[in-house]
Parts: sequence; C-alpha cells; structure tokens
Amino acid sequence: MKLGMISESFPDLYGPVTFEEVGKLGLDFFEVCCNFDPDTENFVRDAKEIRKRVNDTGISVGSVGRWNLKANQGGIIVPEELDKNIRLMNAAAEVGSPVFVCGCNYDESVSEFKNYAAAVEYFHKITEEAGKLGIKAAVYNCSWGNFVCHSHAWSIVLSEVPDLYIKYDPSHAFGRTPYCGYLTYLDELDRWLPRIAHMHIKGAAHLNGEGIDDPPAGMDQIDWNTVFVLLYKHGYEGGLSIEPHSSVWQGELGDKGVKFTIDFMRKYILR
Repeated sequence: MKLGMISESFPDLYGPVTFEEVGKLGLDFFEVCCNFDPDTENFVRDAKEIRKRVNDTGISVGSVGRWNLKANQGGIIVPEELDKNIRLMNAAAEVGSPVFVCGCNYDESVSEFKNYAAAVEYFHKITEEAGKLGIKAAVYNCSWGNFVCHSHAWSIVLSEVPDLYIKYDPSHAFGRTPYCGYLTYLDELDRWLPRIAHMHIKGAAHLNGEGIDDPPAGMDQIDWNTVFVLLYKHGYEGGLSIEPHSSVWQGELGDKGVKFTIDFMRKYILR
C-alpha cells in the first residue's frame, strides 16, 4: 500500500509546490481531481510537463479523475461529454497514473432501467479505452454526479462491466442507512475489496445521526482498525489518498491535521 494525498489541497496543482510539498510530507504520490471543464483542459494540456516533473522528482500521480460530468442525458450517452473523460483518461495514462476515476449521473426524466442501461453502456466505453491504455477505470462511491455509488448499484453495473473497478471512501458509506441492498461501510468494503483499485482516506464524525464534521482521519469515528484488517485480508496493494475535507481544519490547523493523519496511517502500512 502507498500513502498519498489529493493535490487540490495544495496551492498549485501542477507547479513545483505540489511536488515539493508531497516530498516534504514523505508521501508516495499525489492524486489529481479535475472536476470542471477548465481543470480537465488544463490537465490534458499540461500532461507532458507533468510527466516530466514526475520523472524528475520520483513522485508519482496515483490517480486522476473527475467527479462532475453529466454524460447521461435522457438515458443517452452524450458523445461530447464522454470524450472529455476519454481525453482526461489518456492524459492520466500519459502521466503514469495507474487509475482513472469517474462516475455516471442519474437522469430523473427517464426510468431507472434506462439509467442503468446508460451506465452500463458508458462504463463499457470507459473500460474499453482504459484497457487500451493499460490502466484501471474505477467508479467512485460518492453521489456527486454519480448514482453507481453503493453496493446495490455495483451488483448491477459491475456484473455487466467486468473490467470496472471501484474507488472507495469509507466516509461516504459511514452512517448510510442499510436498505434495498445497501450495506454498512465495513460489510460493503469486505464484499467489494477485490474490485477496489483506489481508496480515499477521509475522516467522518456523526452526532445524533447527523454529520458534524470531517475531521482528520484517525480523529474520527471510522473504525480504521477494522478497515485495515480487511485491506490486509484481501491483499489490497493500491493507493491510500488523504482527502482533507473539513471547514474547521483549515490553515495552520489543517496542516497539523494532515500531519496527524499521515502519522496515524503510517502505523498501519506494514508493507
């Protein structure tokens, strides 16, 4: 397992500050999230320069992805939207990322069947391109612009798209009410770990059934002991990408929180 961090936490996504900060923290990689069109276009444009800096610094890109894209419109895949992710995935391969992450949105104007049919078609196209590039395509378990984000949906879509993997973040499943095939986050993780290609490390805390903060991982309510028991049980060797996600832990306090999580997670990484 390798420990890294999402790069949007740094002031300059592609510049030397990013690589320098990752190096200072002793991390193995950084992750790039291109959630809007300008981010995608900039990353595609800068891919050659990013790869050069990867080679110069020895710090890798562990994952590239996009969380905000509406390719499914009326149960039909829009070619122009699909092309944005295809181009971003090619840039991900160019910089050496082993994983490309994306989702598929739900369109309320058509039936559930048509939405699932569109998702299967979409991910078939995504994984076909990923196979050509020699990287893994993964769907994320966040609901932002994506409905294929839990066990019930994966049982349908991943059975039809055998080359599709999962990017898993325990915080998204933490506290989710089990119904209609949903599982607790630990049961879900145990079931799907053979298909998980990348993970986010983010804290979560609830009080009286409501989320109160996303504190540094290790200072939260997620059972990280059992999470790592499951990772070792299933022989997980992918990336663990720290994602600071709190409005409280900002500035100097946020920096200390990141270092707290790094120290906390390193105790579990034994190989």
